[in-house]
Amino acid sequence: MAATSARHQASDAQNLYDNRAPVYDDSWHPRFARHIVKFAQLQPGEHVLDLACGTGLVSYPASKAVGPEGSVTGIDISSGMLAQAEAKKSSHSHSNVEFYQHSITDLDSMPELKGKTFDAITCASALVLLEHPAEALKQWASYLKPGGRLITDATHPRSQLALITFERVGRALGKPVPFYRIDFQKPDDLRSIMEGAGLQVDVKLISQLDIDGKEDLESYLEDFNNPRIERLYSVDDADEKFDRIIDTWSMADLAVPDMRQQARKLFKEEWAKLADADGKVKAVDGVFVGIGRKAQ
Repeated sequence: MAATSARHQASDAQNLYDNRAPVYDDSWHPRFARHIVKFAQLQPGEHVLDLACGTGLVSYPASKAVGPEGSVTGIDISSGMLAQAEAKKSSHSHSNVEFYQHSITDLDSMPELKGKTFDAITCASALVLLEHPAEALKQWASYLKPGGRLITDATHPRSQLALITFERVGRALGKPVPFYRIDFQKPDDLRSIMEGAGLQVDVKLISQLDIDGKEDLESYLEDFNNPRIERLYSVDDADEKFDRIIDTWSMADLAVPDMRQQARKLFKEEWAKLADADGKVKAVDGVFVGIGRKAQ
């Protein structure tokens, strides 16, 4: 397999989310964020570090859970997402939330965090954007108090199939894409890197897409061996999937004229590998959520 060329992860993340910021909340993310907060089991008076806080979807429910005696520190690289988060402060009942623009892979350079530890750390929908997630998790865990919790997630390998197929194409051609999902193929992959950060870990599979009339976490928990199927595709859908994404900025290195046709060919080959014996490509609705606890 060819080696991919270097990317700047923080710039990638900012590019990905600055343009999405105004519409980010118009999705399944608010409900998913509330589930992340529930996994954290926050108590009044606790202090929370919300990494990749985005528009504050985890930060604000967390601030309500910890109350005025607690606090939430939100960190994100995207100025667009943070602008949305800051705009919500005026309608929020507590003044215990602060936001900072910074890379979540370099917390040690933040003077605002110097000497601080937290009861809980959350990172929702962002771990798979990091090229070196195991290193990041070790750094994050150093900011946990003994007995503290760290909650993060990784997309199921059968979810968002076009994107992970493009990632495989990029790796094969030595061209970068701005996400790193291939190493998360099963629940134990997430468990392993969290345990490597010194945490005791439980992993759940939960649905991302909304279920009509349901908000409670229990309704969204899934069976690892029988996950919810979001949609069935066919092998023939490969060209449509390729064309829909190839001209986005994140695929710029694959879209250049001398690379495009080769990328299409490989995309179709990788897409076909996803098909079952009947030629159906099953897209799963699911995300692995890791709940880690630091030893007392």
